[in-house]
Amino acid sequence: MKVIYDISVLAWSVKSNKAKTGIFRVIENVLFQLLKDTSIELYLSSIHGNICDLRVYLEKQGIRINDQFLFIPKNYSPKKDLVFKYYQWILNRIDWKKFPFFSELLKSIFTTLVDPWLSLLGLNEYLRPIPTSALTKEFIFHSTFLPITKYILNSDIGKIVTIYDVISILYPQYFEGNQDEVVWKLIRDLNKIDSVITISEYSKKDILLFTNSISKRQIYVTPLAASNLFYKEISDKKINKVLENFGLKQGKYILSVGTLEPRKNLKNTINAFLAMECLTDYPELKLALIGGKGWGTEREKLLGNFTLEQRNRIIFIGFVPDELFAPIYSGAMFFVYMSFYEGFGLPPLEAMQCGVPVLVSNTSSLPEVVGDSGIYADPNDVSEITRKMEIYLRNGKLRIIMATRAFERSKLYNWEKTKLLSIEAYLSIYEHNH
Repeated sequence: MKVIYDISVLAWSVKSNKAKTGIFRVIENVLFQLLKDTSIELYLSSIHGNICDLRVYLEKQGIRINDQFLFIPKNYSPKKDLVFKYYQWILNRIDWKKFPFFSELLKSIFTTLVDPWLSLLGLNEYLRPIPTSALTKEFIFHSTFLPITKYILNSDIGKIVTIYDVISILYPQYFEGNQDEVVWKLIRDLNKIDSVITISEYSKKDILLFTNSISKRQIYVTPLAASNLFYKEISDKKINKVLENFGLKQGKYILSVGTLEPRKNLKNTINAFLAMECLTDYPELKLALIGGKGWGTEREKLLGNFTLEQRNRIIFIGFVPDELFAPIYSGAMFFVYMSFYEGFGLPPLEAMQCGVPVLVSNTSSLPEVVGDSGIYADPNDVSEITRKMEIYLRNGKLRIIMATRAFERSKLYNWEKTKLLSIEAYLSIYEHNH
C-alpha cells in the first residue's frame, strides 16, 4: 500500500518555534511512527511549498529518505518559495465562502493566466509536486491539515483528510477575524474525499453536523497521545533548577497552559484562582501560565482589576522550550484547563503523563480524554472553578490518588496506536478502490 503523507506544516517550525502547536506535534509524531512501519510504502509531500525550510526540517530531524519517495520540487530556491507563497496567498484571497460561483470563475481565470508564467519560471513542480504516475488508485494521499489542491482532488488517487475539529465554524467568536478558511474548505471538498480522520468521538459528531457528503462509517477516530517530552521528572534538583528561573517553587504553584486567546478561558481561570478564600493560608502559592500571545486577551485586560499583591500571584511563563516542559509540569501542585472547547485537548493529557492531577472543563471532548482520572468544572462558572480548585488545594490525599489515576490513564494513549488506526483508514480506502 502506497501512502503519500503531506508534511507541509512541519516546515513552519524552521522559522519559528511557536509553530510547534498541537497540530504540528500530531503530524510530526505520526510521521515518526509511519517512518518505522514496514507495512506501507511511505512517500512524503509538501503540496503547499516552503521547500527550503522543509529540507532544513528533514535534515535537523535526521530524516533521510530516498528522493524517489519525496514528492517535492527538486529544483527549489528561496525565491521560488516566495513566489509560490504569494501565488497561494492570492488564490486564498479570492476563494470566497459566500460567493462560490464567482470565486471558482475568478480562480479559474487567475490560474489560466498565471500558471503558464510560473511554469516558465521553473515552478511547475511547485504547482504539481505529485507526479501523474502517483495520481492513481494505487496511491493514497493524506492531507494532514491543509486543503487539498484541485489537481489532486480531481484525480483517481485515494484521498483522506484530517479534520481536527470544527471549532472555527461552531464558535467563530473564538477566532481572530472569524477566520475559518481551512476548516470550511475541507468541509466543502468532502464530496471528493474518501475518508476523514479526526481526533475524538466528539469531533466526529460535530463534523457530521456540517456535511451530507460523507457518512459516519467514513470518519475514523484516531485519539492522540502526549509527546515523550512530557514525563514524570523525579529529580527535585532538576525541577527546582528550572523553576527558579520563573520565580516558582516545587509544589507551590498551580499550572495552566494556553495561548492568550478567548477560547482558552484564562480570564475565568485567573479570576477563580484569586477568588479562593483560603488563598491567604498559602502565601507562596502562585498560578503559572504557559503559552504565547494569541489575540483578544492582553495581560493587562486579564489583570487590570486586581491589586499589585494579587498580580504578583500570577506568573506568565510564556513560550517554553521543549526541554523545560517535564520539569515545569512535574513541579506543579495540580493542573487546570478551563478551555471552552477542544477537539481533543492535549495539554491535560500531557499533564497526566507527567503524573500531575488535573482539573478540566466538563465540555466538548475533555471528559472523553480524561475519563475518571480528573475532576471537572463548568468553564463558565467561576465560583464552581474556585470550589474545585479549593478541593484539590486542601486535600493532599486526593491529589495523590488523582495523580496516580491520571498517570495510569495516560498509558492508554500512544502514537503507535494513533498510527495503527490511521493505517486502518488507509487500508479501508485501498480495499474500496480495489
